[in-house]
Amino acid sequence: MNTAPRPRNDSTAQKIMDAAEQLFAEQGYEGTPLREIAQRVGIREPSLYAHFPNKDAIYGAVIDRALQPFMHEMQHWNHKELTLRELVDIPRKMLRMHAQHPYSAQILHREFCLPAERISPQVMAWLHQFAEQSQIFMSGLSENRGYAVNSHALKQQQVVSNLIALTQLMLGFFASQGMQQKLLGDAYDRDALFEAHLKIVTRVFKSLLI
Repeated sequence: MNTAPRPRNDSTAQKIMDAAEQLFAEQGYEGTPLREIAQRVGIREPSLYAHFPNKDAIYGAVIDRALQPFMHEMQHWNHKELTLRELVDIPRKMLRMHAQHPYSAQILHREFCLPAERISPQVMAWLHQFAEQSQIFMSGLSENRGYAVNSHALKQQQVVSNLIALTQLMLGFFASQGMQQKLLGDAYDRDALFEAHLKIVTRVFKSLLI
């Protein structure tokens, strides 16, 4: 699914997305003017329009770039042939994909905290896709005798609850890095914290399957 206009495949468009991604994460959508995005890239504001028609399109492209790999991954899981090792490795793969665009993870975390009327329609469209795909995935696992899947997980409310809880837990690592640094000071070790967080996410993920 891609609801945003696709930018031209050139380096300037990618630089615009990179700059906007960080600014949206730090300042929010409404707090980020196009002028500041252009300044961060080193171009004039009118030059942005050669690549994106408006701020909505830039925001949409940032969201799509962050979420398309997750949908691609989910759509290509073979439920009947998924081994236990591959199943347990899902959180690691998800977290590492988020780690490729940590500012996008912070943007998504912001969206999760907004009131309903302010949530991006594009983000909601993606989440509906994820919820549907998650239900298909859980249904496939329930048919595989090698996994004990809680039947309640197939209900829509439970699928949505699981999706939100797990996603918030994943995104929270990237959204709280400033707090992590403040709490740990000189002892701050991002890689060590990432591995510790991964273990927690994996345990929670396992608990949702039984």
